[in-house]
Amino acid sequence: MQEPHDIHIAPARRDADRVCYQLNFPGRSYDVYFSSSRVELAGTAEAALALVALGAMRTGSAVICDTPLSMTFVRNQQRLSEIFTGWFPEFSSLLVRAEQKVAAPHNTGRVGCFFTGGVDSFYSFLQHRDEITDLIYVHGYDIKLDDLQHRRAVSEMGAAIERDTGVRFIEIETDAIRVFKDFGKWGLHGHGYGLGVVARLLEGYLDRIYIPSSFSQSEQLPWASHPDTDPLFTDEALQVIHDDCSVGRTDKICFLSSHELALRHLRVCWKNVAGAYNCGTCEKCLRTMTSLYGMGVLERSVTFPQGIDVRAIRHLVVDADSSRRFVADNIAFLHGRGLGQSDVARAWQTVLDRPAWRNRVINRVRRLRKQWQRAIGKLDRG
Repeated sequence: MQEPHDIHIAPARRDADRVCYQLNFPGRSYDVYFSSSRVELAGTAEAALALVALGAMRTGSAVICDTPLSMTFVRNQQRLSEIFTGWFPEFSSLLVRAEQKVAAPHNTGRVGCFFTGGVDSFYSFLQHRDEITDLIYVHGYDIKLDDLQHRRAVSEMGAAIERDTGVRFIEIETDAIRVFKDFGKWGLHGHGYGLGVVARLLEGYLDRIYIPSSFSQSEQLPWASHPDTDPLFTDEALQVIHDDCSVGRTDKICFLSSHELALRHLRVCWKNVAGAYNCGTCEKCLRTMTSLYGMGVLERSVTFPQGIDVRAIRHLVVDADSSRRFVADNIAFLHGRGLGQSDVARAWQTVLDRPAWRNRVINRVRRLRKQWQRAIGKLDRG
């Protein structure tokens, strides 16, 4: 009989091109799906374990699986939980109860790479161009499912890259992000597990898959996708590789600056401004544009505005450690390119030098202004 605090994994259900999982956590339940029109997804127990692991660790629940699990995968996931709980004490170690199996390789000859069109994924793709057969994009992770305009732009980007290179662009759709967000922060805790689930759903189709790195070795910090944790979604049936911590973001952009494919399609924006592939004003757009400017190729990067608005840089509040590292890296890069006294470099230095207390005040004022504007809008509509 199921214990009150056990999470019971039932076999996946198939519905046309969908794989569905019913998940029951203490106090909440989910019915989530993954679908793809281009590849048959493997509704494996390994994918289900990756899907529930974060919630199990957050609630202190044991995971009970009806179907056998790869012995190697279970051991790796338990090792991952040990690393994770060392970083984040609000999570507890993963306990899994299941019959165990020995996984076997499939030897399909296919190699995948997670791909958003951003700097990290373009770098990994082009570095491993000779072996990669498939690029994997997940709708519902960085772009919401109801944002049809931006989803269509990503699909068009993927189709163009497939035409130009012959590499398959595999689109997968899912509503599973809510499972990860309910038990942690997506960037800090969840997205590594989100990628791990999708990787395991591609078992039997791919032999291995690359997860592009977010940070260089010197920049590493506790983060959901990490060189110590991503490979722990591996077993004999599938190899998961965290790629490549030997270079930083500006180094990657230097590499991409000589590849027209990247300059035609680079997509980094997270703001999803209506009608904009890259908005050109958010922190991620501006620091990417800064590196392209430093390399002298911004005007050839057709997915960005051709000039940098230094007022938009000064408007930014950059308080996250990871973002501040990227800003400092960009400033050093501009100095190395002889642009340390440019208006762009000085604007970034102003942002980096702004004291934390002032950033908090600015953020507070902006939040209050948005609340006021929403309130006025409701009154106008009423």
